[in-house]
Amino acid sequence: MTFTGDERAQSVQVGAVLLFGVLIIAFSSYQAFAVPEQNREVEFNHNQQVQTQMQDLRNAIVSVPGQPSRQAVSIQLGTQYPSRLVATNPGPPSGLLYTDGTSNESQNLTVRNAEAINPETADYWSGTAPRHYNTGAIAYKPEYNVYGEAPETVYEHSVVYNQFREGNLTLSEQAMVDGRDITLVALNGSMSRSASGSVAVDVEPKSQSSRTIRITNPTETSNVSVSFLSRLPASEWEALLSDEQYVANVTHTEGPGSLYNVTMVFERGVTYRLQMAKASVGTGATDEREAYLTTVSTGNSSVEQGDSEEIVLEVRDAYNNPVSDIEVNGAVEGSNTGSLTTDTETSDSNGRVEFTYEAKQSTDTGTHTVQFSLNEIDSFNGGTPEDVSVPVTVTEANQGSGGGSDSSELIYNEDAVALDSNGDTDGGVRFTVTNELGETIEITTVAIDPVDDQIDYLSDNTAGFFQRSPQETELYIEADPDGYTDLGTGASLPRTIDVDGDDNYFSGPNPVLSDTSTATFHLFEFGNGNNEIDMNGESVTITVTYELSSGGTDSKMFTVTPGGANTNEQPDADFTIDSSGNSNNRNFDASPSSDPQGDPLTYEWDLDGDGLFNDATGQTVKEKVPSDTTVALRVVDSEGNADTVRKEVP
Repeated sequence: MTFTGDERAQSVQVGAVLLFGVLIIAFSSYQAFAVPEQNREVEFNHNQQVQTQMQDLRNAIVSVPGQPSRQAVSIQLGTQYPSRLVATNPGPPSGLLYTDGTSNESQNLTVRNAEAINPETADYWSGTAPRHYNTGAIAYKPEYNVYGEAPETVYEHSVVYNQFREGNLTLSEQAMVDGRDITLVALNGSMSRSASGSVAVDVEPKSQSSRTIRITNPTETSNVSVSFLSRLPASEWEALLSDEQYVANVTHTEGPGSLYNVTMVFERGVTYRLQMAKASVGTGATDEREAYLTTVSTGNSSVEQGDSEEIVLEVRDAYNNPVSDIEVNGAVEGSNTGSLTTDTETSDSNGRVEFTYEAKQSTDTGTHTVQFSLNEIDSFNGGTPEDVSVPVTVTEANQGSGGGSDSSELIYNEDAVALDSNGDTDGGVRFTVTNELGETIEITTVAIDPVDDQIDYLSDNTAGFFQRSPQETELYIEADPDGYTDLGTGASLPRTIDVDGDDNYFSGPNPVLSDTSTATFHLFEFGNGNNEIDMNGESVTITVTYELSSGGTDSKMFTVTPGGANTNEQPDADFTIDSSGNSNNRNFDASPSSDPQGDPLTYEWDLDGDGLFNDATGQTVKEKVPSDTTVALRVVDSEGNADTVRKEVP
């Protein structure tokens, strides 16, 4: 008998082999194509996360001016792939966070042709010698397994951008220039961290404050400029700065390696506000030491025989920020010219030192020079940044010079700036005063009197009357606590504002200013009727009246000029009071006033002590004024420069 073979078992075996082969091919395809694509998505999403974190790091660095505390920012250098049941992942991707040039003294940010408006600050910021500040970049370089075209993300000079092989893509705006404000933050320190986890980057202020100095070009043919090394060419910086009307030009030359030496050139004849700071990351950054000594306020101090006057100076570093615990030496030049109560003082946490000048009854009248130095006073040289000379004018006693109110120690800090809140005109004014009275005060009224008669209105120009913050009310005073006055649709000038009243729509409490603290005043916005006026270079006389915690009322009068006074020198206001005849008939004579340039002067009088110069005009005035009234004179030259003086009627 013959049997035929059964082939059914072979077909089952072949099918199983084929099925296994299909599974192997499918798994291989999944491992070769699907897993990398999924991992690529993980890496891409991680890269987006790091870009956001680098912008957080950028924000921490650019906020160092005025930020005294350390800030920590977390950067996730690497990531993890999802767990897989069968397929395998490569090792977890990592990244490198490193600084570039931040500890290389040859890699600098350089400021050229910048002369300070304050004469003593100009000993350091003279406009002749360039100022160099070491700075660099901090960058994240990913080390991915799949996302090979991922960019390197870089922070430098306030900008975060992605650097690809074929070009750059900016992720943030620049924060170095904003109108007339120039803010420069140098980045120092050394860091190099490679990991697949997260690292905390501590941004530590090494030099910071909210201080600005006013600078301009020193000659008619020079321009303020700022140069720095960058991976971005001038064309990209030009795009970043395209909205800045005071940036005249942006150029570059070839720098070391792949860097460009970029220069921002600013318009001539403009006063700029320069703010600087030094931030550090990693290790190796050093604190800044003292670089120069300057006066807190400009102008001559005046004191009667037998009286005293406080002189306040400030020790600053190369970034124009205060330095504490520095000894300052002082002495009065000449003989029988008065004296200082102490020869040496130490700067406080605000970098300030306070000396007291005393004039005896026998001290010679006239202008005397008080010398101060960071070095020994015997080596004094008034032209060096470490030395300051302050003129003090001694007058005869019992002549009414200066008046009771002018001897107050509420100090205007010579820092007025013009700002804009809602348009393109800098119609607002901001300035600060410091309480050096030795006790707490409560500010009750503020008198506002622009020198230019065309400036006759103050209105915040905001929609609605419910905004109660700086730049959104006509008067806002930041103090301890704040005070504010909203005048509805605005009010005419000159006027005296009762801070917690004045028949306004809204008002807060009277602001309180503790001893040694500083109040910031916001006045928004000045105009001719409803037309805003650019307040840069415009002078406004301010009279602040306050109540002392020990009892009594006093006031301080000063003139603010945002951006600095005009180039013509300031006139000198002075007057005499003749009370002969009827006890209340007074002859006020301003003929002792003068102008260094010989310009003609106009004379405006405040005869009732309200801080408004609308009572009389002319060089001589005859009025009935009661005894003990504080009379003020304001003289204005042809360039709009103003000076005021107050005296108490005997």
